[in-house]
Parts: sequence; structure tokens; C-alpha cells
Amino acid sequence: MVEPRNIVVILGNGFDLDLGLKTSYKDFWESEFCPKHYPAPLIHHLNQRWPDNLDAVKWYDMENELLAYYNHPTLMGKREDVITKYERKFLEKVKPEIWQYGTYNDFQQEVQSLYNKGYITFDDNLLKIMRIPYKEDMLESPCWRDHKALGLIKEGLCKYLRSIEKPLPDSVTTAFYLLLTLKKTVDAGDFIDIFTFNYTRVQMRGYKVDGIPVHYMHGNCEDGKIIIGTRDDMTLEKEYDFLLKAMDDSFTPPDIVTPLKNADEVIIFGHSLGENDRQYFAPFFLKQADYDNPVRKDITIFTRDNNSKIEIKRALQKMTDGKLSSLFSINQPSIIRTANLKEDRELMHKFLVEHHTDEHFADEIIGKLISLQ
Repeated sequence: MVEPRNIVVILGNGFDLDLGLKTSYKDFWESEFCPKHYPAPLIHHLNQRWPDNLDAVKWYDMENELLAYYNHPTLMGKREDVITKYERKFLEKVKPEIWQYGTYNDFQQEVQSLYNKGYITFDDNLLKIMRIPYKEDMLESPCWRDHKALGLIKEGLCKYLRSIEKPLPDSVTTAFYLLLTLKKTVDAGDFIDIFTFNYTRVQMRGYKVDGIPVHYMHGNCEDGKIIIGTRDDMTLEKEYDFLLKAMDDSFTPPDIVTPLKNADEVIIFGHSLGENDRQYFAPFFLKQADYDNPVRKDITIFTRDNNSKIEIKRALQKMTDGKLSSLFSINQPSIIRTANLKEDRELMHKFLVEHHTDEHFADEIIGKLISLQ
């Protein structure tokens, strides 16, 4: 009798994107739910960071940018505000309900400047109504507003994801067939745990993943408690340590290190294995690259294309302290490119068959996926 296997499945944003969910950084940043007009230096920095290339931005880019913002040379020591001291004087004096021409002659330049930044608006009538949505916030410190801005990003992202999160129809995507394969594997007697770094709920997609525990590493949008931040091995000023994931009040991630240690097989789909999450994966991959402890494990990594494959290898190289050759020699991991299945057809076929998919059906699945590329 074959012993049941322990399988750990790790999902990143590439999984949601492959399923057809619009969960990219660009999708959120261009939505009505993003606080991109909030008067915080952090928001201004993010708006300026990728003005013409949002398509290429990944969520880990945004998380890395939180640290880049903190370390920016113009911010160290004295942090540059989006509100000047002259604008602040105006905000301290102004009554925000009514603007009448000539009321604030000494502050015409400041009014125009705040208007150009999008921080005040006017209703077009004879006695113009001036609206300053964040007047009280703008009188707070830049750090206070940055802290609130990160909270608004989390709140807005939850609202956005709930607005798009609905059961999807059966689709011809690699991610969809992975879910079907996992169900077959559980039905055959193996044990599977899914660890998702996404905020969307796996159960909401209309696919049958009953009987498979799903663990949310950084919370989920349904609960409204999600974690966004940079890696926690950095030392930040206490006023800005809210940028660290580990400092979030809701940060209680499930134990993924022990299941990885005890797993017979690890499947990774759409996760970059980047710096901000390396603390979860480094112990596992470092051990799997150790020739003094050569316990082979089946490792399959689904990534999009050759560029992301190279980035995965670079991440593994760093996590194994330069022992990438040892990792591959001992474990012989498979890296399957979802956008290049014609070239990775044999790897995909082997994966499906080894997870209780009939060979004929496996060929049919791969043929459908390739025909759409």
C-alpha cells in the first residue's frame, strides 16, 4: 500500500492573474478604491514612481518601494512634505465651507498650489464652495499621514477585491487545471495544505477545493484585515516601523515553515519567492540544498515565462547562499512556464499524470492550453 503524501501548495498573485482575476497593482491603482489623491508623502512617492509603466509593476515592487521610500535620500533626517509651510498657514486660517473672491488675498498662490495638487476643489457658482476633504489631516505630521495612507491603501484594496471577487466560470487556464488536479490528488488519499499569499479567497472561485485546508498568509479581503508591508529584517525609526509587515496589529501568519519541512512535495504557483517573503522559504530551500542532509523532495514551480523563471532562480540562489546547483542536483525541481507550455509540455504532462490525471486527459488539457497561447 502506498503511503499518503504530504503536499504543500503555495499560491502567489500569478495564480489569481492566471485565473483571470484583475488583481494586478495597476488594476487597483487605477480603480476608484485607490487613495491616490490622499495628501501623504508616501502616496505622492508611489504616484511618481511608475507614472508611465504601471503595466510592469508587481505587488512585490510596491512592497519593496515602501522600503525605498523610507530610505530615499531626500527623506532621511528631515522628511519632505507635500504640504509647504505657507500652505499650512493657509489651512490653519481657512474656513473650508465658503470661498469668496478676495477673502484670502494673502494666500492666492497657496490656494492655486493646493488646487493644482488636487487637495482642494471648488463648486462653480457665484459664492464658490471650497472643499478641502482632508484639511484636518493635512495639519497633521507627514509621518501621521503616511501611516494613515497605508491604512487607506489596505482598506481600498479590500473594497476593490471584494468588488471583483466572484465565482469564475470554468476556464482553460493552467491555474484552473491545477485546482482540478489537487482535487484528484486529495480524492486519491494524499494530504494537501494550501498557503496563499493572495488576499482573495480560494473558495470563492466556484471551484471544488472541499477538503483542502487554505491558510491565508497575509489575511484576506473578506475579513478586511490584510497585511501590506516590507520585510521585517530591517531597522526603521519607530515612527516609521508601521511599514514593516511584522508590526501590523493583524500580523499572525500561519506556520508554513513546519509544513514545508515535513512535506513530501511542494508546489508553487505564481509566487516570486522575493525578498519580502524570503523568511518563510529560506529555511526550507537552504536545507534542501545541503549535501549533508540529502533528503530529496518533489518541487514544482509554475511561473509565467522565461524572465520570471530567471527571477525565480535568482531568488533561489540567494536563499540557498549560492548553492543553487546543489538544490537542483539533489531535488531536480521542475519549473513550468505557463506562457510557454509548448516548450514545457513534457514537464506539464509528467506533473498531471503523477497527480492522478489520465494520460489521454492530460494530453487534452495541455492541447487546450497551448492552443490559446
